[in-house]
Amino acid sequence: SIRFQIGGMSCAVCTGRVERALRSVPGATDVQVMLATSRACIQIENEFESNRQVIEEACVIAVREAGYECQPLASDSSGGSSLQQNAAQLEGARIEELSSWRRLLIVSLVLTVPMIAVHHGHAEFGPTDMVPSPAMWLMFIFSSLVQFGVGRRFYRSAWNGLVHGRVLGMDFLVVLGTTASYVNSLVLFGIQLWTGRMTALSPTFSTGAMLLTFVTLGKYMEAYAKGKTTGALQALMELQPLCAARVCLQPGGALESPVDISSLVTEEVDARDIQIGDYLRVLPGSRIPTDGIIAALSGHKKGLELNTAYVDESALSGEPFPVAKSLGDQVFGSTVNQLSAVIVKVTATGGETVLSKIVRLMEDAQREKAPIQVYADKIASVFAPVVIGLALITFFAWFTMNKNVAVEDRFFLAFMSSISVVVVACPCALGLATPTAVMVGTGVGATHGLLIKGGAVLEKMHGIDTIIFDKTGTLTTGKAVLGERVELVKAMSDDLFKNLPSPVTPASCVLWLAACAEAQSEHPLADAIVNAAKGMWGGDVTRAQDGVCIEDFQLVPGQGVECRVTRPAWGSYYVRVGSDSWAKPGSDISGDAQATALRQRGHVAVYVSILEANSPVGIRRVVGVFGIVDPVEPEARSTVLALQAMGIEVWMCTGDHVLTANAVAAEVGITREHICSETTPQGKADLVTRLQQTRRRNVKREVLSTNMTRRVAVVGDGINDAVALARADVGIAVGAGTEIAVEAADVVLVRSSLHDVVIALHLSEVVFRRIMMNFLWAMSYNVFALPFAAGVLYPFTDFRLPPELAGLMMAFSSVSVVTSSLLLRNY
Repeated sequence: SIRFQIGGMSCAVCTGRVERALRSVPGATDVQVMLATSRACIQIENEFESNRQVIEEACVIAVREAGYECQPLASDSSGGSSLQQNAAQLEGARIEELSSWRRLLIVSLVLTVPMIAVHHGHAEFGPTDMVPSPAMWLMFIFSSLVQFGVGRRFYRSAWNGLVHGRVLGMDFLVVLGTTASYVNSLVLFGIQLWTGRMTALSPTFSTGAMLLTFVTLGKYMEAYAKGKTTGALQALMELQPLCAARVCLQPGGALESPVDISSLVTEEVDARDIQIGDYLRVLPGSRIPTDGIIAALSGHKKGLELNTAYVDESALSGEPFPVAKSLGDQVFGSTVNQLSAVIVKVTATGGETVLSKIVRLMEDAQREKAPIQVYADKIASVFAPVVIGLALITFFAWFTMNKNVAVEDRFFLAFMSSISVVVVACPCALGLATPTAVMVGTGVGATHGLLIKGGAVLEKMHGIDTIIFDKTGTLTTGKAVLGERVELVKAMSDDLFKNLPSPVTPASCVLWLAACAEAQSEHPLADAIVNAAKGMWGGDVTRAQDGVCIEDFQLVPGQGVECRVTRPAWGSYYVRVGSDSWAKPGSDISGDAQATALRQRGHVAVYVSILEANSPVGIRRVVGVFGIVDPVEPEARSTVLALQAMGIEVWMCTGDHVLTANAVAAEVGITREHICSETTPQGKADLVTRLQQTRRRNVKREVLSTNMTRRVAVVGDGINDAVALARADVGIAVGAGTEIAVEAADVVLVRSSLHDVVIALHLSEVVFRRIMMNFLWAMSYNVFALPFAAGVLYPFTDFRLPPELAGLMMAFSSVSVVTSSLLLRNY
């Protein structure tokens, strides 16, 4: 993808023009433009990837021809955005926009305030019988400077919209209203100058100047508030250190253990020059420059050597307590090392670090439009023509009514009312209502350890009424231990293990064979078997120096693993480890009685069957059943109860046996009718589809929708959850899970805490309510302000809305929407 910083966008109409300009470039696809951050992103079609630089330049030209500023954002060599440069560009663009509006506001105030004083008779000077008077000449000069100096930015934007996009946006309405007021005053001024006599209507040069002043004030306040909405993203970008202390080693050298960290020679390098495999020294209190593993550590506290480092990961995960780290543990860039100096071996740089991925995910989320934003964009696209039509109707209505009133009075009332209609209209508020709330909401989520992938996810998540939890690694810790081993003596009583050397027993060989197979798997239960074998055999169970050869590995999600394990001195075996339906076929011994006993004690029963590779008989036999205990997450029960209290129906779906599933469900508070056991990955996805097709049971969670079917969320962490996560209305991935699950999900729980599921749902409701409030306010403002500006109350109250006050109302309508979104930061 290529990202751009766009300058000059003011409303949803502008984003549409930029989108069309970018889509016109061959090779550019999936164009997204974000008004709140003034950024755009395109994807490059595969066949055009080699012409990336050409496409980037073509996009810049296309956007500039459409009348907007465009600058590509920096990318590093690994394809990810350079955080330091992006942070600088984002901050630079914000400061430049704010400074630009501040300068215009100061100039406008310096010229407009004297005009107001003169207009209201507080600063008369010169001959009073002179027509036009010196005061009128002053107002003419000052208003011209405001109109074509301060207003030049609006004129340029309006002209570009007409010429390049044939669209009418907010800037066109401002230009139309202020120009009409200025031209009217200019004509009256010219008549006075030509005739030397006062006209029935006096020129009102101050009206247009005040309009532009108030609009500029609103734009300045809007730019300031919009800058605050990117605070969370900006803070994340600035977490990455600019430099690092790299350990100086001989070419091809490695760090030898034990290490005296204080004696190591280091050099200071730019963080962008760090390479994978480098060793970095990180002192206590310093930020870790990039992702890596702890290669060495040392520290002193009260004279004691520390063998554990503590890292503050709150900036990434929201976890308030430091996390203990030992040798070989993963650490992440931007986190803060505490207590002990450490040496970190770099494993990822640039766009591949966790911080870069989080920033990229947040940027993508903030570009993703909520479905309700589509309606706002459609309204904005026809908004200006409708307003102009209303202004014309207003003018002719007031001019043709009440024939008893003098023509000049009718014209003045009609003209000023029509200008008020044009100026009071505000499509900006509609365009900002959703993206600003989404931006702040996703930023708030990130500070709480929640990565929410866009406004569409927030909108769908608030209506969730059914949640399906995976069991292993989600409701349970995923840190399983081998609780019991039941070897089937009958199966091992023949010559199956005739080649085993003493003192190796058939039982220990079964554990070793199972560990060799599971060592190739990423399933959480696999570690329990591998760790048990390590405890028995010591070290790596698949040591190459022992001649161990593992071939033909096969992983069947939801079933188990199979491979051929050969150890020259012992023999060669085909090993299957997994469910009964996977391991038992062909076996003359079932092991079901032993498995049932284990399950009744809350264990997960894992079958082990083997087939001797060189056996002429070729009979597969179940030789053991392992009982694996996977402790329930401490917060699982409280999370389930909290969700049920919110009116959400909670399910558990697992590939484990029904007895094991029932035991876990009872412990966490899920009823038996909401348990789906012995399920394949496709079965989990089918359950999602089946529930989505049933009627809702908790209609109160649905807002402004006629869809009465269930909205289903899935919470999972593994490869076997990816299909269900993608099929669900909202997929929630536990951050410590597999990368496939994280990619398939809509929400990522960085802290891997189940309590965050409740927080995510509650946050989505708060954000969506704010979006609706913003949207309804923006709509209501225009619905009520337009008739008010047209003068519907004038016959009853003798009050009409002056154009300058209409301009002030328009300016503050946008500011109020952005301010409303900023209040979400108090969540």
